[in-house]
Amino acid sequence: MAKGYVYEHVVTPQDATVQGMAYDGSYVEWACTARERMIIEHIDTTHFTWPGFLTGEMYLRYISPAFLNDRVEVRVTIDEISQEKGRARLKFHFINKASQQLLAEGHQVIFFADPQTGKRISIPDEFLNALSDFHARPD
Repeated sequence: MAKGYVYEHVVTPQDATVQGMAYDGSYVEWACTARERMIIEHIDTTHFTWPGFLTGEMYLRYISPAFLNDRVEVRVTIDEISQEKGRARLKFHFINKASQQLLAEGHQVIFFADPQTGKRISIPDEFLNALSDFHARPD
């Protein structure tokens, strides 16, 4: 199984309710930030006209709340890649870093499109190579 990509986020007052519990929408923001950081850190994006990919689907299942000042690890793996269809499914696991408790899990489907026509294209090789580094393969 691939090691995946890990993004760490500290829950801030902006992320939380007046009771200090992280908003459910904050998890979506953290997932998108983790995805973007993974791409920026592993792909030379200077050759692409943006947007090169779009989000087609997002799903989250909440298990336990995160609170103000908690350190949350967002672990990202790729569990499905379809180069021909130009799509990939990213899996997210949100973990409380101190307790290692699973807070939430979910996925996001991204697809690639030609920015001029809006039509789907196959996954560019640069993305495919980087995504394969995080592809969770069965042992």
